[in-house]
Amino acid sequence: MKVLINALGIVNSGGISVLEKLIKELIKSDNSIIFICNKNDAIEQFILKYKAYSNVKFEVVIYKGFLHRMIIENFFFKKIIINHKVDLIYNFSGTRQIFIKTLQLTKVHNLLFYSKTLDDYYKNNFQFLLWIKHIFLKRLVFKFMLNGSKYIEIQARHVKDCLFNFINIKEKVFYVKSDINVSDASFRTPKHYDFSKKINFLYIVGPHFEYLHKNLSDFTSAILNLDKDIDFEINITLTNKQLSNSKVWDSSLNSKTNFLGYISDQEKITKLFCDNTILISTSIIETLGLHVIEGIKNGVITIAPDEDYANIVYGENMFKYELFNKISLSNTIMNVINYNESYSDRILSIQDDLRQSEMSKFGSILDVFDKVVNVQK
Repeated sequence: MKVLINALGIVNSGGISVLEKLIKELIKSDNSIIFICNKNDAIEQFILKYKAYSNVKFEVVIYKGFLHRMIIENFFFKKIIINHKVDLIYNFSGTRQIFIKTLQLTKVHNLLFYSKTLDDYYKNNFQFLLWIKHIFLKRLVFKFMLNGSKYIEIQARHVKDCLFNFINIKEKVFYVKSDINVSDASFRTPKHYDFSKKINFLYIVGPHFEYLHKNLSDFTSAILNLDKDIDFEINITLTNKQLSNSKVWDSSLNSKTNFLGYISDQEKITKLFCDNTILISTSIIETLGLHVIEGIKNGVITIAPDEDYANIVYGENMFKYELFNKISLSNTIMNVINYNESYSDRILSIQDDLRQSEMSKFGSILDVFDKVVNVQK
């Protein structure tokens, strides 16, 4: 087949890591692949890495804003599709080409526009205008796109449940595909824990940390609520400057915090996922939550909200807390510290839950492509 990969929406490291897994599958196939990407530093590095492969071509497009992107997707794409006689369009970022009759598969890996919990959080915090800007306007567009999409790829089954509240899913065909490498070699042995020594609290978040769905305030409030005699430090992937005027951070924590800024995947493995580390995630909604999965695979203790997405993706053995409840999070942290069973066994059970969950899904995008084409026939 000739497949067009619409990757215009990929702008950050999380999206790039999933895109890398995709291209590693595709370059081994007999398919001809055309990637259409947005121009940014991460994408440029991605193209440099893979442009030598004979069955892959890249088209780099500069767009200014979401509306401009929609115009490009629905008019500029048409010329490429006709010229290259494309058989299948793979929309990697939740959109669809409205005026094009070519067979399409749409991937949904952003649930910000499909979460009632997140809607309520914006409204309860009197952030109605921000909700309009960050959620509602884009929801209108993505709902329209998705309502016209028959074939939809998702990363976990809770995504379908979220979509059910916003679109008619009766005539949709869903494919649950793994985007996580769960080979035995990809998992590291559990780290060593001795909480009579200093605790390393790890909080991984990108530059859009003040978007309400990241919910950094849960973390800040819970740490401030801990007993004063607990010896700890915080490693956070933001800079002091980014947090200096933030309403979701307390400057009294600065003396105990290492402000790391952006770090590479290799730096995470060597510097952050170390002994005595507790990774804490406070996200209101995730499709996967790659930062938590990285923690699990690298053998550190992880804490996440007791929400459907966490239970489905990470499993029932995770340490969890009640979302928006700082007392619950600080109590969960204390439960981890006072845990009287084997940390190693608990981490291994969580790793096994993740492995089994991912192995139950489609393992290859090529299998999904074949299914879509055969269903259409």
